[in-house]
Amino acid sequence: MEWLEFKPWTREVEQRLANQAARLHTLSQPVAKPQVTLAQAYHLQSLLRRCPRTNPWGHPSAEC
Repeated sequence: MEWLEFKPWTREVEQRLANQAARLHTLSQPVAKPQVTLAQAYHLQSLLRRCPRTNPWGHPSAEC
């Protein structure tokens, strides 16, 4: 039975497991829904219109 001969984890592995558990705990908490107002949506649209459209996949410009 190999599992009886398991050597304890190193300190680095224990720290990584603890960090991962902390991240999972943080992600499992319920998140409050953000309240976006109509004014904020219009402001975001105006900011996006100022930026040039990008086309990283090479699609025709009509699809941007």
